[in-house]
Amino acid sequence: MTAAPCARELVEHLGGHPSGSLGLILERPDDVDRWLLAACLLSQPGGEDRALRAFRALRIAELPAPGALAATPEEVTAVLAGLGWKRPASTAGLLSRVAQGLHDRGGSLALARESDGLEELGGRIAALAAGLGPAAVARFLRPLREHWPAAVEIPLNRPARAAARHLGWLSEGEDASGEPGALRARLREQVDAPPLADVEAALERLGGAACARKAVARCPLRDRCPARPSARESG
Repeated sequence: MTAAPCARELVEHLGGHPSGSLGLILERPDDVDRWLLAACLLSQPGGEDRALRAFRALRIAELPAPGALAATPEEVTAVLAGLGWKRPASTAGLLSRVAQGLHDRGGSLALARESDGLEELGGRIAALAAGLGPAAVARFLRPLREHWPAAVEIPLNRPARAAARHLGWLSEGEDASGEPGALRARLREQVDAPPLADVEAALERLGGAACARKAVARCPLRDRCPARPSARESG
């Protein structure tokens, strides 16, 4: 059986972190605030492609000031409805509340500076707006591990974890808070490995398609899937 792909090949095949495709640079505080709004969209039902189209359609990337949403809730609702979004008014209200919360608190970077550890940071982010749930907060914080010390131990999500284990990049007994560090160490062993956030995003797509569902036949790696039996084994 052909060897499983390395991290660079995985990202080339499945894509990197969505913040990059949106043109967001997470070293910039304004872009981090925009990423929180994108994370809210990505955490809603409908899939990644639709969420990214919604972000672009709403012109969130052209915010005039940190935390300020350029469109009104009614305009956001209309855009989301046009994309076939489920409960568009609810999502529009969430985005508006998050944007206002960011504006009132001076941006997400201020919250990170005030926080001592992951639990406190996650709580401060969630408190920005009613309806900002743990899934959106975790999605927001994961790519910020390299930038915010308080976020460094946030675990991988379930699909990414399943894919990393299938590829042999994480052991079954790895502690959840230690997963990012273990994966980072594994990536250092590979030549030209992409940043952790890009690899994690590719792993999430892989796991969501196959590994976490135990659907080897649907694996986008096809013959390079390490969980798929070889022709000899299946024959």
